[in-house]
Amino acid sequence: MVIFLAGGRGFTRREGLRRLKERMENVPGFNSVRYAPSRIRPRKVIADVDIEIFLSDSFPRTEATVEVLWRPREGTDVQRVHWADDRVSLGWHKDDDHPDLGTTHFQLETTDDSIHDPGEIEVEAPLSFFEICLDRLSEELRKQSTKLC
Repeated sequence: MVIFLAGGRGFTRREGLRRLKERMENVPGFNSVRYAPSRIRPRKVIADVDIEIFLSDSFPRTEATVEVLWRPREGTDVQRVHWADDRVSLGWHKDDDHPDLGTTHFQLETTDDSIHDPGEIEVEAPLSFFEICLDRLSEELRKQSTKLC
């Protein structure tokens, strides 16, 4: 199955996940970047994160994981970029879970709260989606660190 993305260039799920993995391996602080459940049957890409290296700043927590999922489908692809540490879970999800919030929603979960807001990301290409989320991630983490200290 070939999926056609922006610019008419198509690639399979495996190729899309490979490109995401290669990009994640070059993000400062992202370590042990791997496929899940396995390299043979990749469904998503996961990275362990050294938060202070990623943020280039001190932070009240030291370790986290980032999960990136891309599942091509007819119409709009399912995509997720999701952060989890021991205090907060947050990310941008392009799926059918909250259609009232638009194509993409931002999800934030803490021990005290669960919030879903419009995500306002309208790109289809998996690398573009990841880059937009990556650009927004530092700011979201800094906002949450002041609330959760």
